[in-house]
Amino acid sequence: MKIMQVNKFWRVRGGSERYVFELSRMLSDRGHEIIPFAMEDPANEPSRFSTLFVSPVELSDPYRMSIMKRIGIAKRILSSREAASRIAILTDLSTPDVAHLHNIYHHLSPSILKPLVDRGIGTVMTIHDYKLLCPALRFYNDGQVCEKCRSLHYASCISGRCVHGSRAASALCAVEMFFHDITKAYTGRVDRFIAPSRFVADKLLARGLPPEQVTVIPNFVDLERWTPGEIVGDGSYVLFSGRLSSEKGVETLIRAMAGLPDITLKIAGAGMLDASVRQVARELGAKNIEFVGFKSENELRRLIQGSRFICTPSIWYENSPMSVLEAFGCGKPAVASRIGGIPEMVREGETGLLAEPGDEQDLREAIRRLWREPELCRKMGLAARGLIETEYSPDAHYTKIMSTYQQVKRT
Repeated sequence: MKIMQVNKFWRVRGGSERYVFELSRMLSDRGHEIIPFAMEDPANEPSRFSTLFVSPVELSDPYRMSIMKRIGIAKRILSSREAASRIAILTDLSTPDVAHLHNIYHHLSPSILKPLVDRGIGTVMTIHDYKLLCPALRFYNDGQVCEKCRSLHYASCISGRCVHGSRAASALCAVEMFFHDITKAYTGRVDRFIAPSRFVADKLLARGLPPEQVTVIPNFVDLERWTPGEIVGDGSYVLFSGRLSSEKGVETLIRAMAGLPDITLKIAGAGMLDASVRQVARELGAKNIEFVGFKSENELRRLIQGSRFICTPSIWYENSPMSVLEAFGCGKPAVASRIGGIPEMVREGETGLLAEPGDEQDLREAIRRLWREPELCRKMGLAARGLIETEYSPDAHYTKIMSTYQQVKRT
C-alpha cells in the first residue's frame, strides 16, 4: 500500500514526530511505501519528495515581523494555496492509497484536504493534541486545566491570552478555529480520526463527532529497542524525562522530592522552565535532584533502565505520553498524575501508582511508597512490560492501523 504521511515537520521535534517516524519505519519495514509531505526545513530527514514540501513559516516571534508579513501568515494559517497546490502535485505523481495526517495546522492548514478528497484519497488523522477542540491546543492556561471555550465560542481564548500570553496571537487562533469550524475544514473532509487514548476519543465525541468517525488506536513502542536492562526493581534513582514546561508539573515534582532527601531524582530534558525549576530546587535546598539535560534516545534508554521507576507529574490532559510507554518497554513502572489518558496506561496498583495532579503531598507519598517497596516495584515493572507487549506493541498497532487504512481506502 502507498501511504502518504503528512506532518508539518519532517524531523523529530517532540512526541508526535517520534510517533510519525516510528510508524513510517514500521510500515516501510513491512513492505509499504511511505510518501512524506511536510514543510521545508534544512534539518528535515531526507526524502525524494522534499522539492514539493511547502515553504517554511516562522511563528515563534511575530512581534519582529512587519504588519504585511503578519497578515500574510494569518492568511496562510486559515488557508494555504501553496500547500493545497503542492499536495495536489505530489498526489498526482505518487498516487497514494491513503493519506495519514498528523499535526498540519498553521504551517500546512486543512486546505490540503480538499485536493486529497477531490482525488478520491481516503484520509485519516491522528489527534496528537487538542487543536480541533481548543484554540490553544492544550486545554491549559495560567497553570491549570481550562475548558472555557465551546464550539464556535472562543472569546475566552482571547480574554485569557491563552496563546503565548498574547491577545493578538490568541485572537488569531480563535478566528482560525471559528473559520475552520464553520467550514467543517477538518470534520467534513477527514474520513476517520484516530485517538491514541479513550480520553481523547471521548472529548471528540462530546464535541459532536459521530462514533463511526472516531477510532481508538493506542501509540506503540519498538519492543526490540525499549527493553529491560539488568536492573529490575532496584534502581538507584527516580527519573523524569520530558519537556521542562509548566503543564508537565516539573515544579510540583521538585517540591515533592524536596521532602524526600534520601531519594535521588534525575531530570532529563530541556525547555522554557529550565532555569526557573533549577532555581526552585536551589531555593528548597533539594540536593537530591540532578538535572542531566537533554538526552539522545540511547542515553535516555540507559537512564530509564538504571532507574527504579519514572515519574510523570503532568497537570494537563496528557494524551498517550511516549515517555510512559518507553519506560514500560524497559520494565519500569510509573508514578503519574491521575489526568487525561494517563490512567489508561498507568493502572493503579498494577503498572504504577497515581497521584492527584498538582498535589505535591499526594505525589510525595506515592513516590515514597513505591521506593520503599522494591518487590512491588519489580512486580509492577513486569506488568508494565506485559502491557506493552499486548496492547502497545508494534504488531497490535499495525493490525489496527491497517484495518483503518483499508476502511477509508476508496479503491
